[in-house]
Amino acid sequence: MQNFLYIHSNTGDFMSSWHQARVKIIEGLGYTVTLVNMTDYINPVMFPELNKLWRRKDSRLINLYNKLEPSLKSNDILLHFGGALIHPEFLQRFNLLKIYHCADDPDSSEILSKPVATSYDLCAISNPSVIEMYKSWGCENVSFWPLGGFYLGEHDSLIDFNKRKNDLSFLGSKYGVPTMRYVTRIPIIGNLDVFWNKKSFFNSLEKSFPDIKAYGPYWKNGFLAHEKVSNLFNDTKIGINLHNSLGPINSRLYDLPAHGVLQICDNKKKLSQVFELDKEIIGYDTLDEAKYLINYYLKENEQAERIANAGQLRYIKDYTQENIIKKLIKIIDDIKK
Repeated sequence: MQNFLYIHSNTGDFMSSWHQARVKIIEGLGYTVTLVNMTDYINPVMFPELNKLWRRKDSRLINLYNKLEPSLKSNDILLHFGGALIHPEFLQRFNLLKIYHCADDPDSSEILSKPVATSYDLCAISNPSVIEMYKSWGCENVSFWPLGGFYLGEHDSLIDFNKRKNDLSFLGSKYGVPTMRYVTRIPIIGNLDVFWNKKSFFNSLEKSFPDIKAYGPYWKNGFLAHEKVSNLFNDTKIGINLHNSLGPINSRLYDLPAHGVLQICDNKKKLSQVFELDKEIIGYDTLDEAKYLINYYLKENEQAERIANAGQLRYIKDYTQENIIKKLIKIIDDIKK
């Protein structure tokens, strides 16, 4: 039996529960797992700051590493989820199989993944669009490992599409991530559209579809409790998806089809890496195209239902958390051959 050390740097009870559910799947496959949330010891930082902390032997970082060291010595496999907080000079002391995971937003890859990724035996990357980027850094074993959804409301049977009450929904920040770091700390300029990737898009979309059921930061509806998200998606016909940069990568990509929602998503040219375009998912390149597609599929209900059902069936086949974990085990077995 092999032993996993599973470490991550996600904050909050919701994400902690999500990782615990994944650990149970790994254990159910016959492995033992030690789970460590590194944010119990220190906040996640990008590599330039991590390197400074390492050089000056920051007490919080050293405390974390002291906690990790026995497990790094006693386990067979390190699964480092999220790519933060482990300095390569610390990692090189240990001989276990080292797996690096990141759901790369390429805008930050230079200061998150690039400085550390070559220190691992396997890079299991959730953004298929950056696989070649990892190889260009010198990473030898790079595989697509899907992120999957955050809301594990997967279903054995399809929900009646015609009975869904919400034509359109979105879950996430209305503004997205500012294009200038720390701009959210300056409210006077933080409201200017030029600093936001998503703000103009969603302001225009909301004018065209005022009944959109949208929740998250900056939306008038505010936040939606985690336990209510599956109910929202189960009652939605069309879900709009928009990334901060190059995808496809975010959890909406999987959460929408998991609940039988027709997904209309950006990064049109890249979507076929995860779902079959126009058969399991609908892609767009521009705001006007997104609006046209929403209106089209709201009228063409049978087509919308057929694509939504196909997307859900693909999710059940390939992208449930159990199937995602099994994919990782196969990748590990393949590189050991």
